[in-house]
Amino acid sequence: MADRNLAIGVALALALNVAALFIALTQCMPKPAAEAPQPQKPKIVLVPVDFVLQGPQVGQLVSALTKLAQRSDVAGLVLVINSPGGTVSDTEALYTALRGINKTKYAVVTGLAASGAYYVAVAAERIYATPSSWVGSVGVIAVLWPEEYLYDMPDYIYTTGPFKYYGMDLTDYYNDIERVRLNFVEAVLMGRAGRIKTDPAVFETAAVFTADQAKEMGLIDKIGGVFDAVADMAKELGLKEYSVVYIGEVANVSARQSGAAWRVSLSQLLNSTPFPMFYLYPAALQLDVRTDGRRNATLPTSPTDRPYVVLDMAHGNMVPRSFVEVLRAELAARGYVLVAASSENQLTTLLGNATALVVVNPTAPFSRDAVAAVVNATARGVRVAYFYDMRASAIVTISGASYVAPYSAFAAFDPLLMYFNMSGLRAVYNFTSGGDTYIRNWQFVAVEPRGNWSLISGVTRLVLFSPSAVATNAPRRLVVRGYVFGYGEGNYTVAAQVGNFLFIGSVRSFTPYFITQGDNWQFLRNVIDWLTEPREIKKLAKPPTSGVIYVSG
Repeated sequence: MADRNLAIGVALALALNVAALFIALTQCMPKPAAEAPQPQKPKIVLVPVDFVLQGPQVGQLVSALTKLAQRSDVAGLVLVINSPGGTVSDTEALYTALRGINKTKYAVVTGLAASGAYYVAVAAERIYATPSSWVGSVGVIAVLWPEEYLYDMPDYIYTTGPFKYYGMDLTDYYNDIERVRLNFVEAVLMGRAGRIKTDPAVFETAAVFTADQAKEMGLIDKIGGVFDAVADMAKELGLKEYSVVYIGEVANVSARQSGAAWRVSLSQLLNSTPFPMFYLYPAALQLDVRTDGRRNATLPTSPTDRPYVVLDMAHGNMVPRSFVEVLRAELAARGYVLVAASSENQLTTLLGNATALVVVNPTAPFSRDAVAAVVNATARGVRVAYFYDMRASAIVTISGASYVAPYSAFAAFDPLLMYFNMSGLRAVYNFTSGGDTYIRNWQFVAVEPRGNWSLISGVTRLVLFSPSAVATNAPRRLVVRGYVFGYGEGNYTVAAQVGNFLFIGSVRSFTPYFITQGDNWQFLRNVIDWLTEPREIKKLAKPPTSGVIYVSG
């Protein structure tokens, strides 16, 4: 029995020793190495820029690009561009964001890289374009009629400081347009440094160029598409294996809105930026500004205790608000008030004691009685300045909606001019400034006045914005040599005086920005001096009782 127990004990001890030895051996044996994580393939990210550059969509894209800039697996970005540009602020926000990203960046134009879209493209090291693409439009579009987006300050709003409401002097604001344009040009020259093969003046014309032309000029580097750019980028970066992904796959960027995403309304643009300046290709712009119907500054409509000049508003007049402001300020400096006549009867009444009358772009003709009232007023010594601008744009309301429309679409043959032996030329004016030579560009016309006419005293050069011409034999005339579609090349009268009646074929030339060109301001001051010149004006024996003022003798 004892032997049996001994044998069991020995066996148990041996078993325990074997188990302990097995455990020890197991612990000492080398463990198989864990599988190392595989490195991610570097990514070339495609970034579509195929929308109008404005609002939240640009902000969302900039946010996504900022996150990509911090990812080590992103080797480079390829901008895929098909856009007409957009607002100045959003374009520059996207451009500066791309410039700040320390990644290789290429751009591919797949249809259009115009204006702001090309501005964005020059942030890339290389620019490609598919064969039928268009590139360029290096310039600025600005809304040059502040009356439509900067209304008069209501009486119930109080501000401190003369520029609190508008933010700046309007004339200074328009000067900023040129500075914005130069920002664009400088970005192109910096982004394409050493590769521009033409005089910058060529692309500063704001023309668009075919891909072949753009390559020849150095605006792009190569004719090719997205995969050409991807392959070249991979080769430059030395990537053997890589993946190509859209930005939406690696960042939170939703797809662009469907519909007319390539075109944009002016009203929408005006609501998306504090200043109406745009890096935008004009074909993408839809002119559909909606307003509250006001076109002109608030003016008194009855005689005052000071001498006054009447502004005709009885004939559907399209009067730029900024012109009213310039006119009112110049009259105030001479001690005169500007008074508005909203009906022909009111016009007749106000002419009874007025010093002068200003007529701007009537869209309805003067009636026979109104013509007689004006003619008789000039016979009494009242002076009339008739501003007639065929190309002036204004707000026209149709079915409750307001739209920008050229004055020429609504201009009427006015018999008032004929009573002074004048007739406005219903010419086909160059609305697009697309004349093949500068002499055919009637949008900006340089005039060098000559003679002893008092209205051109101190005036050596006028720069008139698309002036309207008039047929007349008046002895005092302002004549320019130029080309008017429908009439051809010749000498055209753009201002003329007959006695107390003066015709001036421009309005925009005397609004902020344009009035600072050449001697435009001096000319307008001469006109206002002429209107308010001290002289004898025959008074009426009694107020008029009808629509016509008759003068005897």
